[in-house]
Amino acid sequence: MARTKSTMFTDTMIRKLKPEEVKYTRSEGNGFTVRVLPSGAKVWLYLYGMDGKRWELNLGTYPQLSLEEARDQFEAARKKVKGGVNPAAEPEEVAEEVSEERRRDLTFDELAREYIANNVEGQLVESSVYGIKRILLTTGKKGTIDDFKTWRSRKVASITTEEAAKLVKDVSARSAAAARNLIRAARPMFSYALAREMVKTNPFILGSVKSFLSKPVQVRLVPGVRSRTFSEDEIRHFWKELSKATGGVEARNALRLILLTGQRPGEVLGLHSDEIEGNWWTLPKERTKARYDKNRMDHRVFLVPEALALIGDKKGYIFESRVKKRGGGESELRPISTNALGHLVLVNKYLGLPPWGPHDLRRTCRTYMSDIDGISASAAEAILNHAREGTKKNYDHHRYLRQIETALTLWRDKLVEIVGGPLVPGLPDNVVQLRRQVTGVE
Repeated sequence: MARTKSTMFTDTMIRKLKPEEVKYTRSEGNGFTVRVLPSGAKVWLYLYGMDGKRWELNLGTYPQLSLEEARDQFEAARKKVKGGVNPAAEPEEVAEEVSEERRRDLTFDELAREYIANNVEGQLVESSVYGIKRILLTTGKKGTIDDFKTWRSRKVASITTEEAAKLVKDVSARSAAAARNLIRAARPMFSYALAREMVKTNPFILGSVKSFLSKPVQVRLVPGVRSRTFSEDEIRHFWKELSKATGGVEARNALRLILLTGQRPGEVLGLHSDEIEGNWWTLPKERTKARYDKNRMDHRVFLVPEALALIGDKKGYIFESRVKKRGGGESELRPISTNALGHLVLVNKYLGLPPWGPHDLRRTCRTYMSDIDGISASAAEAILNHAREGTKKNYDHHRYLRQIETALTLWRDKLVEIVGGPLVPGLPDNVVQLRRQVTGVE
C-alpha cells in the first residue's frame, strides 16, 4: 500500500529518496507531493479536493523540473483552485478533444517531443536522455548534424520503410555507429506511435529496413564485439600521460577512478559525497543499470587509498560542472556528462594510444582481474554489478563485500606494479589511508 509522510521538502531530501517495490509518496501536508516509482522516477504532484472529488495534477518529473520550479507551479495551481478553477480537469478535457486530430496530423518533430516527454524523460538515466534528444531533436548547436532535418515537418503517417532504409544507408556511409544509434532511437518512438494509432506501420523495424539495403550496408549495421582493453604498456602510458592532458583535473581523476574501481563512467561521474562512508562507496540502485530489477540492491564499492585520494574531501558532486539553465537564469552544478568525458579523450587524441573510450577502462579492470590470483569470477562480477545468471540469481544472495574489498585491493596492487610507483603523487605505495585527505591529481 502506498505510504505518505508530511515534511518540508529540500533538494537533498528529494535526491535521497530511494525507490521501493511499490510506489509511495512524500508530501508537505498542503497537497504539494512527490511520488517515487519503483523505476526510480520521481513525479511532482498537486493533490487537492474539489467538487467533492479528489484530484491529482501532474506537475512534472524531478530533476528535469527542480524543486523550486515545481513549487512555483504548485502555488500557481493552488491559486486557481482557491479561485474556483480546476487545473486538472480543464486541460485534460482539451487534450481529449484534440487527441484524434493529433493522431491524424502529427509531424515527426511533434511526435519526437511527445515521445520524449512521455517515455524518455524521468525514466532513463541522464546520459541516455541526452543521447535520444540529440538524435531525435538535435542539440541546435552549430556544426551538429540533423539526420532528420528533411522529416521535421513531415506527417509521421506518411513515412515509409523504404525512406527509413534510405536514411539509414546515407547515415551509415558517414558512420556505422551513427546509423545504429539512429535506428535504436527512432524504432521505439515509432512503436510508441503505432500503439497509439498515429501510424499504421513502424518504418524502422530492422528486418524490413534491411530488405532495402545491400549486404555490405547490412553488415555495417551489426555492432562488432567490444573488445578493446589496455595492455600493461598502455595502462602505464595512460596513467602517466593523463596528467599532461588538456581538460579539468576532475574529469581526468574520473578516468583514473573508472580504471581503479571498474564502475561505469556515468556512475563514477555522478558520485556524490553523501554516497561515501569510510572506505565504502554505496552506489544507489536508481543510479545503476539494476534500477528496474526489484531484486537488486544498492551497489557497494570498496575504495582503496588512491581512490579516496582522487575523490578528496569535496562536498556535493565530486565530478561537477556548471550548466546554464534553459531560458536564462543562474547556472547550476551538475555532474560532468559522459559525453564530455569522451570529448576529453578525443581532444587529447586518445593520449597517443590507439582509439579507446572511457568504458574500455572498466573492461580493462575486469579483464586483468581474471589473471590475478585471489580474485574469483564471482567477486569480479560483483564488483562490476553484473546481474547473476542462471540459478545464481535465485539462490546466491551473498553481497561479496569481503571479496570485493580483497579483489579491489589486489587490483590496486597490480596497478602499482604496472605503473611502477605510487598511483597518486605523495601517497606511498604501501599506505593504508582512511577517508580522505588528498584532493586530486595534477
